[in-house]
Amino acid sequence: MSLRKLYYVDLAKFAVRLGSSTSDAQTFAEDAVTELVMRPLKRPGRDPVRNESAWLYRTVRHMVMSARRHQRRFDNADIDQLGDRLCQTTWASPDLHLEVVETLHAIRALPEDQAHAVALALAGHSREAIAEILGISLSAAKQRVSRGRRRLLAKLEGRDR
Repeated sequence: MSLRKLYYVDLAKFAVRLGSSTSDAQTFAEDAVTELVMRPLKRPGRDPVRNESAWLYRTVRHMVMSARRHQRRFDNADIDQLGDRLCQTTWASPDLHLEVVETLHAIRALPEDQAHAVALALAGHSREAIAEILGISLSAAKQRVSRGRRRLLAKLEGRDR
């Protein structure tokens, strides 16, 4: 019996249980089986996989977690939520509201990694939480927030166009 028939359905179900969509789960299952089949051709000097089932499940889990981290990292929901919250609190003061809108526009103009870090910092998250959310080290989180704030200030002051 082929590997695809043996594992494909169970791997897809496993990916769905991990929180993946059905179409993504099918893709992850197919990709994992393909990786296992192609592995001897890609890396001829390596030892063969001893426990195919464990290797496939671990590979699918890795793919699902990687996709989840990527989605969380590059989701503009952080900036949108911050904008909604700030705009709701400043609507009564036109000048303050205009300032908030300009700031949000400047945040969106930052490089994506810095924009997310700054938005999370402005939302009140600690550097440790930012590092965990973005899937980066603590020092990288501090660096992104610092550089992002500097660039944001320059944009707001008109120095960075």
